Amino acid sequence: MKKWRLNLFSWAALLMLAAAGMRCGGEDSPASPTGYDLDKNPLPRFVRANFIDVGRMARISRFRSAAGGDYSDDLEHCRSMLHYFEPRPDLEWASLPLFSPVDGKIVRIVQNQPVLELVIQAQEYPDVEFHLFNLSPLETLRVGGSVRAGESVGSYVERQTPTAIAVSVNTTWGRRLISWFDIITDSLWFTYGECGIANASEFIISKEARDTDPLTCSGGLFTSAGRLENWTVLNCHWDIEGWGIPRFVDVNYIDFDRVYKISKFRSAVGHDYSDDDEDCRSMKHYFWLDGSDGWETARIFSPVNGTVVWRFEEFLGTQLWIRSEEYPDFQFCIFHLLLADSTLAEGRQVSAGELLGTHFSGRTYSDIAVALITPYRRRLISWFDVMTDALFQRYQARGLADRSDVIISRAERDAHPLTCAGENFIGGTGVLEDWVTLR
Repeated sequence: MKKWRLNLFSWAALLMLAAAGMRCGGEDSPASPTGYDLDKNPLPRFVRANFIDVGRMARISRFRSAAGGDYSDDLEHCRSMLHYFEPRPDLEWASLPLFSPVDGKIVRIVQNQPVLELVIQAQEYPDVEFHLFNLSPLETLRVGGSVRAGESVGSYVERQTPTAIAVSVNTTWGRRLISWFDIITDSLWFTYGECGIANASEFIISKEARDTDPLTCSGGLFTSAGRLENWTVLNCHWDIEGWGIPRFVDVNYIDFDRVYKISKFRSAVGHDYSDDDEDCRSMKHYFWLDGSDGWETARIFSPVNGTVVWRFEEFLGTQLWIRSEEYPDFQFCIFHLLLADSTLAEGRQVSAGELLGTHFSGRTYSDIAVALITPYRRRLISWFDVMTDALFQRYQARGLADRSDVIISRAERDAHPLTCAGENFIGGTGVLEDWVTLR
């Protein structure tokens, strides 16, 4: 995984700027006819829409943390009673959209460079306001205008300024801040659970715990950070439907000049190799080498920086699974290897372009599979879908016009299905072409 973190000085400077623009309460707070009595009527979990794509987050600051500056209410002080959402470092942050979490009305848009605050008053519970900080709002937004839950309101600003959300309640005891995680529905919570979080308490420092480990402040800025953890790290999995397939592989796994033919993804070559969503089709690529030399001399390389997560001795050579460092949900399986280092074991780190060995022999094709593997599914995708444009251009120079030249679509295969008995194709290979020949 590519590493990115602001240095301590940069974080402090930027969060000081953010803290200067984040103050709760004041004369511009919207009035409520009576105020909400939190003691008698705890707020229900009524928020059904995320304000940001959780799956793209790397970590979230905890309620009452020391992240940013003092952002507290009428009953507590010197603590950060909101949540910062920091995206994954491999994403372009400025492109991430932000949404209204509820049906409601825009009651304030406050510009304090570089911090912008958008305040939305909930229609269902008018005493509740949602404060979105550090966003680039849509130009069409106006104070007094209405928004719907899930409606786009802007986008993330930049890497140097983390987006944050605060939830304030106008109560009978004054202005109170509560955690975003106190009012989201169970169905919305599921999106956080998918990122490896067991329960909402992982995002919240209790009042008692913070009081026992107090922070110190001066002018709204923290002068001590306390001992408690300020951030909760997420382990979110790649969403192909929502984000597409990343093109990040720029190393061909096999001697490029030795490749003669390539089987198509979802072909009838070999045997059934399918995933949790499809069946009875070969969802990998076989590489047929030329006859310039013995196939056992064709070199095999690691396509990515990663970790060997499985080594399996096949009938013809070794099968090796490598998990990408940059995109850990993606794994690469190389079949029929004759390893250069027989001691290569699970847990070993390998580098893109590192020589793994050679193809086992001319008794079998060389083949590679690419899988997206999460706790919830195993999905196979084409090798050609994950390679960079630069690598694919090498294939274009040898006659491929488009990546689809080596991929049979799911719809096309479903329209021309194969028949299987166990892993074996029976009744012929169908009418679709299985191979592409390079020039």
